[in-house]
Amino acid sequence: MFDEPRRRPWLLIVIALLAVGTVPFPFIGRPQVVLGGLPLWLWVSLALTVALAVVTAVATVHYWKDDSSE
Repeated sequence: MFDEPRRRPWLLIVIALLAVGTVPFPFIGRPQVVLGGLPLWLWVSLALTVALAVVTAVATVHYWKDDSSE
């Protein structure tokens, strides 16, 4: 079940895309939309940050192994 993440390139691509997506590049130069008192770009950035954290946590649990004999 355990496997190194380097053998799963799709995982590294997803992590990279989520990391780049947390930066609100698409919202530069556009009128700001406010939802719940915060700009839309902040909501999008927060959602992608949470997604990045979840993917990283799942990848850590499932794909990284510890070679210690404990």
